Amino acid sequence: MLLYVPGERPFDLYDPERRGRQKLYVKRVYIADDVEILPAYLRFVRGVIDSEDMPLNISREMLQNNPQVAAIRKAVTNKVLAELKKLADTDAAAYAKLWDIYGPVLKEGLYEDMERRDQLYELVRFKSTKGELVSLKDYIAGLKENQTAIYYLTAEDAAKAKASPQLEGYRARDVEVLLLTDPVDSFWVRTALGYEGKPFKSVTQGSADLDLIAAKGEAKSDAADDAATAVLNAALKQALGERVKDVRSSKRLTESAVCIVNDSMMDRTLEKLLSRQKDSGISVSAPILEVNPTHPLIKALAALVQAKGAASVDDAAQLLLDQAFIIEGEQVPDPANFAKRLADVMAKAFG
Repeated sequence: MLLYVPGERPFDLYDPERRGRQKLYVKRVYIADDVEILPAYLRFVRGVIDSEDMPLNISREMLQNNPQVAAIRKAVTNKVLAELKKLADTDAAAYAKLWDIYGPVLKEGLYEDMERRDQLYELVRFKSTKGELVSLKDYIAGLKENQTAIYYLTAEDAAKAKASPQLEGYRARDVEVLLLTDPVDSFWVRTALGYEGKPFKSVTQGSADLDLIAAKGEAKSDAADDAATAVLNAALKQALGERVKDVRSSKRLTESAVCIVNDSMMDRTLEKLLSRQKDSGISVSAPILEVNPTHPLIKALAALVQAKGAASVDDAAQLLLDQAFIIEGEQVPDPANFAKRLADVMAKAFG
């Protein structure tokens, strides 16, 4: 057996058929060059495998169910993963280069190969809010006191991920968040039970469980502020109607006025990916609008509702939601109305 990983990305790496490129010989007699010896997520591995145990007259059909091929497949796969782990442990720079080229493909195994998921957990690397590539082992070593989960953010690209307002509360607490920007990330993380006893938790999904982690310089709101914000939230929900599933105060925002999140059923990035597929039957659901009770704009709107009633923030509600879409890099559902409302607000402010 002679296997190697090319130093450059093969042109057929993302071939929809995801075939392997290992040549199979039996007693030095060529049999085939696309036998599924390695799983699809290791299709970037090239090389030659020569067996002394299989019969020379073995057919392609028999190869799929041959017990010797199954044994070879298991042994070769484990050997490749072991060698990748060895490289990761002994030469971090070389492994980082390999990961940059083949990481998105290798992560397919987290979704497809449950049997070897623990081995793959040792190999995967992630960009994070702390900058450099991080392993799950290193992430766990850096957990903050009372941190109960491995936090992640899925996004369509790194720029959108880093700019997301949902990260503000985690940054304020110096909690590291994994930035998952490959399409496969939205799938494997839904089936991942966790690592070292810590579950994976999206920072854009459900409520933020940050109450037990202290934040430096966090602004506090008193009971009166909380009550005023609750009234504002009800007014915003009334104005937005079915455009949002709910409006609530946020624990994850420290600088921005608003953000959008999904409920606990499905990550928004995955929802958008699935909605683009024909016959998926999935559409992008109405988001939850979260507001920052300590932001000057939210305080001003809360005071406006108390003084003039819920109807006084109808236009502001639409603008806040559209702003939240823009921050997330999403298209505003109705650009014409957004522009009109923005112009009206500016006219009142400067008139």
